[in-house]
Amino acid sequence: MSDPTYVYGILGERKGSLPRTGTGSFRVRNQIRAEKLDLATRAIQKKDKRKDGKGPISNGQIMAHLCCDKLNILLVAIPFALAASRFHWGDQWVFSLCFLGLVPLAKLLGDATEHLAENLNETIGGLLNATFGNAVEMIITISAIKRGLLEVVKKSLLGSILSNLLLVLGMSFFAGGFARHEQSFPGAAALINVTMLLVGIMSFSLPTVFALNAKEAQTLQISRISACFVAVGYVAYLVFQLWTHADMFEDIKDDAVDEEDALPPIEEKDIDKAVLTVPWALTLLLVSTVVVAYLSEYMVESIDGLVKEVGVPRAFVGVILLPIVGNACEHASAVRMAYNNKPATAIAIAVGSSTQIALLVMPFSVLLAWAMSQPLDLNMHPSGLAVLFMSVLVVFSIVMDGKTNWLEGFMLVLAYCLVGVLYWFTTGESEGAAPDVIEVGSEKFV
Repeated sequence: MSDPTYVYGILGERKGSLPRTGTGSFRVRNQIRAEKLDLATRAIQKKDKRKDGKGPISNGQIMAHLCCDKLNILLVAIPFALAASRFHWGDQWVFSLCFLGLVPLAKLLGDATEHLAENLNETIGGLLNATFGNAVEMIITISAIKRGLLEVVKKSLLGSILSNLLLVLGMSFFAGGFARHEQSFPGAAALINVTMLLVGIMSFSLPTVFALNAKEAQTLQISRISACFVAVGYVAYLVFQLWTHADMFEDIKDDAVDEEDALPPIEEKDIDKAVLTVPWALTLLLVSTVVVAYLSEYMVESIDGLVKEVGVPRAFVGVILLPIVGNACEHASAVRMAYNNKPATAIAIAVGSSTQIALLVMPFSVLLAWAMSQPLDLNMHPSGLAVLFMSVLVVFSIVMDGKTNWLEGFMLVLAYCLVGVLYWFTTGESEGAAPDVIEVGSEKFV
């Protein structure tokens, strides 16, 4: 009989006879998925007193476990959000209730993706996780593009990059610094992610600089062509992580969790993992996606009223508020990883997510807007470009030595607060907003 294969424990090393596949951010997502399923299995078995924690785990038990998550209490906001829109309670109520309802929905959508990915091989599962990890941002982006809120689209994607780089990474380093005097991680993989992020930001910077002395139509054409090139770069990034340079993304040995901090391994031959079957996972994924789409429509529709009635700047809504919806659960995962002495994993989550926004979601948005006859370009305005470059440079200076502490994390969070202050006082006029009508050849866009 072959050696038993063990499931991932909390932050433990993978043991057993399975080949090591899946790399980079994909491997990180696979590790997190395996850990969460392991914890769910233990929790369900502990509650199943009739079988003394043994025997097959049904889809009903897994769904009950997912629905009993404490965060799901925010789901009660969904019917109130629909009522607020139907009975005209005010755009501020519609936005706030949709905002609260989307947070647990993003988690359920992620859970469904993880269960579906677990039924596939590890590499495809990692790709599936990576793609649907930004599903909420993409759905909100589609809703905003349909309504012509192109500046909100650019601000929300800019905010997603900044929140991952500064807030998530800062809170992770801060939490890890309290648990240990200093944390170490492999700098090569982190620097690769930062380098790819710089390439993505280059696609923003060139149209932004060009737009200072050019017509809007020319900037739009450059943005669309740049988006195509960046999309090709993202494919190369996948090839780099999945095949050619997989070993560069491994955690170093010293980054392993202390023996007493890890859960004891579980032998797969003695358990039935708490994984939904493909039909159940697809149903949960479909239902979550549909509800997210509906709430996103209502939330995006209420942005104008929120800006007028409450006085919240549109730029602040895009850069600070909207990114929280899709990233809250991922933020918590990164902080938990760093606290348990896995800073490499936390960096892969935070910087890798920012890289994916820059290399995948942003060109996807530009090309989708092109298909929908909307003039979305990559002009981030000088203020946005300056904030992006400063943020990446600060993160680069921190990760290049392969060590971190709580002070560096605190400074990153402080930098994010400064960004929030900047965009609270930012208006369209102060950024040099685009004119109401853009002409491209014989076409006119409002």
